[in-house]
Amino acid sequence: MEDLLAEELVNIIKKNKPSDFEEAFERAFELTKAYAGSANAQASAIPFVFEKVFELFVTGKTKS
Repeated sequence: MEDLLAEELVNIIKKNKPSDFEEAFERAFELTKAYAGSANAQASAIPFVFEKVFELFVTGKTKS
């Protein structure tokens, strides 16, 4: 994850300051929760899924 995205993610979680990416966070969180609740979810993959989905919503692409 890029430094800018990581900093924005920390700001959103800590609620330090308003972020332009709060909607992306909410959407990524909801999709990750859905994945985590599925029968095929792997616990070790959940953080990776959240990171990639958040990155996708913010930038429109992912860095594999």
